[in-house]
Amino acid sequence: MAKFFIHRPIFAIVIALIIVIVGTLAGFSLPIAQYPQISPPTVSVSASYMGASAAVVNETVAQVIEEQINGTQGMDYMSSTSDDTGRYSLSVTFDVGTDGDMDAVKVQNNAAGANASLPSAVQSAGVTTRKSSGQMAYFVSMYSEDGRYDRAFMKNYATLYFLDAIKRISGVGDVQVFGADYAMRVWLNPDRLAELGLTVADVTAAIKEQNVQAPAGTVGGMPVENGQEKQFTGKVQGRLTTPEEFGNVIIASGKDGSFVRLKDVARIETGQRNNNIVAKFNGYPAVGFGIQLTSDANAMITLAEVRKVLAEAEKTFPPGLKMKSVFDSTDYINASIKEVVHTFVEALLLVVLVIFVFLQSWRATIIPLLAVPVSLIGTFGTFVLLDFSINTLTLFAMVLAIGLVVDDAIVVIENVEHHMESGLSPVDATERAMAEVQGPVVAIAFVLAAVFVPVAFLGGMMGVLYKQFALTIAIAMALSAFVALTLTPALCALMLKPKKESDSEGVLDRFFAWFNRVFDRTRKGYVGIVSRFIRKSRTAVVFLLIVCGLTAIIYRNLPSTFVPDEDQGYLMIAIQLPSGASTNQTQKVVDKIQQAAQKEIKGQDAVMAINGFDILAGGANSNGAVVFVGMKDWSQRPGMGESVAAAVG
Repeated sequence: MAKFFIHRPIFAIVIALIIVIVGTLAGFSLPIAQYPQISPPTVSVSASYMGASAAVVNETVAQVIEEQINGTQGMDYMSSTSDDTGRYSLSVTFDVGTDGDMDAVKVQNNAAGANASLPSAVQSAGVTTRKSSGQMAYFVSMYSEDGRYDRAFMKNYATLYFLDAIKRISGVGDVQVFGADYAMRVWLNPDRLAELGLTVADVTAAIKEQNVQAPAGTVGGMPVENGQEKQFTGKVQGRLTTPEEFGNVIIASGKDGSFVRLKDVARIETGQRNNNIVAKFNGYPAVGFGIQLTSDANAMITLAEVRKVLAEAEKTFPPGLKMKSVFDSTDYINASIKEVVHTFVEALLLVVLVIFVFLQSWRATIIPLLAVPVSLIGTFGTFVLLDFSINTLTLFAMVLAIGLVVDDAIVVIENVEHHMESGLSPVDATERAMAEVQGPVVAIAFVLAAVFVPVAFLGGMMGVLYKQFALTIAIAMALSAFVALTLTPALCALMLKPKKESDSEGVLDRFFAWFNRVFDRTRKGYVGIVSRFIRKSRTAVVFLLIVCGLTAIIYRNLPSTFVPDEDQGYLMIAIQLPSGASTNQTQKVVDKIQQAAQKEIKGQDAVMAINGFDILAGGANSNGAVVFVGMKDWSQRPGMGESVAAAVG
């Protein structure tokens, strides 16, 4: 095989170019992520029972729905929350590798079986089922700096102009809104109701009966007499929209023909549907939007579309209304990828430097410099077939593979130069060298494949996480072996020349002479140490056992974690007061923490506080709150005192 390409170097170069082109095109089309897709498919189910307590929601909604969903095919586990605002949320997690779309269909079909047993108010509001990852990938705040807009206005504006557009973006699982909808608030006067002998049920029934959109039929429709020339569709007043219209709702009538209207027994005004959630951005009234992605979403592409929609919407904001991102998970992903790419370039340059210093020939250095990128870039071409992404693990595998794939090229080059020193021509030396090393080159590829490929078959989340890492190295080594048998010998036959003795010594010649002397002394010292250990084998074995024992002790005492803790550009402060604490009491604590975060945390860029949302329990509670602190870009806070770790400490 190698001899064929030695005599046909153009063919070998063309094959290498095809590999590079395919890998380059694939690289630009691959998704970019922080880690491989390891989160299991998750389906969320939500319902609302307005006015009910958490206990009532749990008994009348949660138990009914979960009884139907429990046991869904492929389900791993489920968890739910019921809060005092009447909201119910269920998260159903499925086994890794299942189809998220089919999982959502299964859950929706099973949840439909619970409708008949749910309270009528829940049935009318509906039970929503959608795919979701359960984790916020992006959090943005809408706020009013001058206070001219309240939270109800901001939430209503978002609903009208951009929330639906965000929910339609492919990859968006859910948008969690920390704010309340516009509603017509009816504040009843209990004394006046008692005086008139009316109840809350009477008021509710009257509003439902008179606040309807009823069809009025047609005038002049068939069947009619032959003389009818026109036909009209009747129109009646639809749903009530203003406090004045609601105030004229008739609650009761007297025998004397008098009416009791809603305005006679209540104060009516527009306001928020509920006041349990209070959000502030840097102290200003605000509404927060937490965007969750589906488990199979490409975060980079999806959030880029989200930012595009928000940027377009922000252009039409009324004066005084502003929007700012509190945290964006893709910022950290981009920074991580850039850091790995930077490390990759450094590693490649160091490899080239080492090759040049040891081979001491520009021609010999250029060959691996051309061969190594072919193996690495070509690896991206297989990512498309294997459904891999460009992430920190695959790029780390590339960094590690640099040192492995260059070995194949060096083995070939060094052996060719060895035969050229014996007087053979470059072509003859390459043929003889390849006859000697092509077997070891293939063996190296198989040995490394035997080490890394089994990792791809590990089960569970660890197997999913490290599958791409292991296969990336194995594929790079396979391509490296192919290049070492095709392109490298062809380049050796073309580019390598016998070394000529030179009368004059240049700077590089003097450096190489000095380096060779130092290296020879180092080699002799190493050989001497090894010789002593060989003569004193018992001492060597004892030393080895001591090293192994110390290694085991250190290993057992090292802390372990799934992934290391890193500064991802934001932090969350969970606040939980004793059970029964009021919203006002919690707000006092939240305000103090928000002010302290703005003053004390160095490098902070935005502070978003949400009172009434217990992030630990995952629902609305009067004694819970959360504060999101968005940090400035890492380049703007280089000191350790401005890191997230310093803020937490």
